[in-house]
Amino acid sequence: MSLNQFKVLIVDDDFSSRRLLSRHIASKWSVRILEAQEGSEALRLISKERPNLVVLDMVMPFMGGLEVLKVLRANAKLRSIPVVACTSVDDKDTVAQILKSGVDDYVVKPFDKKILLRKLARFISVSPR
Repeated sequence: MSLNQFKVLIVDDDFSSRRLLSRHIASKWSVRILEAQEGSEALRLISKERPNLVVLDMVMPFMGGLEVLKVLRANAKLRSIPVVACTSVDDKDTVAQILKSGVDDYVVKPFDKKILLRKLARFISVSPR
């Protein structure tokens, strides 16, 4: 897969968080970065663009990350897309619920750039910059 064909969708209602995630990913890989600010927009983009990886905020208004994930995992054509949850809550019960929901990994906000990139590297199948 060429560098520009690999797509990462960042879903977060907070503009600053999306920008920071985009910058961190772009600093490491030459991939196409897509952004959505809420769950229904994310689902439309996922259906249209078929990203190779989704970085998904768990707490958003209207349609939260768990709802997005439930719809995604119920769709046979989309369920194999890796999802890395991004959450500001790090208590054991919440993390356990997120992991049981079908995410492939998670990062806690505010995130450490090195940890974030290491976790995403498992799913990004292109060479680093």
